[in-house]
Amino acid sequence: MDFHRWIRVLGRISGALIFTVLIVALVAWPVETQAAQAWQVGQAAPQTLFAPYELSYPSAILTERAREEAAARIAPIYTGPDPRIARRQVEALRQTLEAIRRIREEEQPPEERARRLEEVLRGHALSPAQRQRLLTLEATRWEMIAGEALALLDQVMREPIREDEVAGVIRQLPRRISARLSEEEAELVAALVAPLIVPNSTLDVEATEAARRQAREAIPPQIRRIRAGEAIVRQGDILDALTMEALRQYGLIPSPTPWPLPLARGILAALGAGGLWLILGRVTPEIAERPRRLLGLAGLFLLFLGGARLLRASAPDWIWAFPTATLGMLLAAGVGTVPAMMFSAIGSVWFGLIADRTPAFLIASLLANWTTILILHRLERFQTLLVAGLSAGVITGLIGIAAMAEDGIVQPLDALRVGGMGLLAGALSTTLTLLGFIVLGFLFDVTTPLHLLELARPTHPLLHQLMIRAPGTYHHTLMVANLAEQAALRIGADPLLARVGALYHDIGKMVRPYLFVENQVDGDNPHERMDPHESARAIMRHVEDGLALARRHRLPRRIRAFIQEHHGTLCVTIPYHRAVQEAGDPEKVDRAAFCYRGPRPQSKETAIVMLADGCEAAVRAARPKDPQELARILDRVFQERIQSGQLDDAPLTMQELQGIREAFLQVFQGMFHPRLIYPEVPGRREEGSAS
Repeated sequence: MDFHRWIRVLGRISGALIFTVLIVALVAWPVETQAAQAWQVGQAAPQTLFAPYELSYPSAILTERAREEAAARIAPIYTGPDPRIARRQVEALRQTLEAIRRIREEEQPPEERARRLEEVLRGHALSPAQRQRLLTLEATRWEMIAGEALALLDQVMREPIREDEVAGVIRQLPRRISARLSEEEAELVAALVAPLIVPNSTLDVEATEAARRQAREAIPPQIRRIRAGEAIVRQGDILDALTMEALRQYGLIPSPTPWPLPLARGILAALGAGGLWLILGRVTPEIAERPRRLLGLAGLFLLFLGGARLLRASAPDWIWAFPTATLGMLLAAGVGTVPAMMFSAIGSVWFGLIADRTPAFLIASLLANWTTILILHRLERFQTLLVAGLSAGVITGLIGIAAMAEDGIVQPLDALRVGGMGLLAGALSTTLTLLGFIVLGFLFDVTTPLHLLELARPTHPLLHQLMIRAPGTYHHTLMVANLAEQAALRIGADPLLARVGALYHDIGKMVRPYLFVENQVDGDNPHERMDPHESARAIMRHVEDGLALARRHRLPRRIRAFIQEHHGTLCVTIPYHRAVQEAGDPEKVDRAAFCYRGPRPQSKETAIVMLADGCEAAVRAARPKDPQELARILDRVFQERIQSGQLDDAPLTMQELQGIREAFLQVFQGMFHPRLIYPEVPGRREEGSAS
């Protein structure tokens, strides 16, 4: 691959990436309108809004509040008392009491006994008098105190004690001590037991959460009812979540865009762009190979998507008035019916995503585009364009009203407003399509149906000059145009393009009309006095003359193709045979000098005109006497064109060729039908005959 081709490939790839990025940005970038920024929780309401109609809806805010309140009413659930903790604490108390008993029984100085007792009772809040009392108690009273302490601790620790209940349990200890003990002895028991009172019941998190979850689930959705005309919010009030929810239910303010939504839209937009490039490469390669047309197609999509994005950001309620059908109409004029339907389907997906009403607006755009494309497939009158626009408007309005009904908004005034916006979209589609036809034809050399209708008018300067300067050629042109139009209708080609192309295919003959037999009324043929080579050049020059006239009168490229391709690379047979006769040897004659430069027909329409041109000339020269002879002439012309390879570049099938032949045969039979011979009436001048 050479350097220049690398540059072209890189340029196309770069252009495709830039286009895709722009499409993704236009479709997926969140639209934050000024209204969305003004209506935020915590801000003051910019205006007073009333309920347009009565509404009942399940409020997520009220439901969540009710469920939170139900969950808060569920008290924490704690586990039962742990017996291991009770045993541990009782054992600790028993060891402490055993240590005190040993100190009491030892024969030690009072000071030493007091010191050791203080070590044992470290952590117990006993006064010095109480410690001394423990050492001087009678044995029987000591045993009663020790037994009561163990029994009390065991009893208390068998009951559930939470962390926040320890202090309360300790305060209640004196009330639970046996009355057999004196007040001082009861205080000793409480002092010995209190430090060993610890929590033995912990919070059961799972059980608590399960109970609260069950309580939440038991609360049904809370229904909020708002009466018609009720003030939802007044100007200056601080907006809260409940008010914002009600406003969004009525659609009075835009809803916030969740972050996954732009991501999903971006993916869909990128996939659509990929599909667009795939269709270009497989279905319309002729556009993909022409940078000017490709730029026009990309610009068309970006222009309409940018317009939809701008309208969505500035006036979202007016999105139903956006003329999406214009895109389909212009695409049909630029790329043909089938590719236009494919492209408009992708564009409709993008329109739906931008409008934030994906299903409804997507369907409205798709149906409006496809309907107008199919209607304009046979655009032969301006009224057809009006019908297409009206159809698009009705479709858009009806789907918009249906979308309102689905949302529960069926107020007559709102339905009338949306329906009116749909009709406005249809009117704008017609107007913008007319302007677009002019722009496409001027900037991108796109042959639009209206341009073809204008060229088909007999008053066009070129056709008028052809009629005056070369009337025979003009008559031949009309016959070829009728043949081409009927054949195009038969095989599904563009009949208007075929007819207009046929009307202009021989305009070059008006430069030197006397050189062509259909214009030689006096029998004088200049070719009899010309050298065969000079004669051939004079005949073939009508193609160059026709192209020069076409450029001078700014005929579109697709019409110029008929002038250049209708003879393909055929040879001018009569001068060639004369040259062979004069030379006496075919090898001495350069056959290429007697052949047109081409190219051969590249489209169905130019191939049809080539066949129609050859058949009309052959039939006019042979003047067949019956349908069988007419059929043989047509078969001969068709076989000559096929065998010489003139149709190799045209996208025609054998079935379509058969359809073209049948259409020609039908037209010629109508031209050469039998005529009545009227008898002469004595004394009356013959005025003519009728058939």
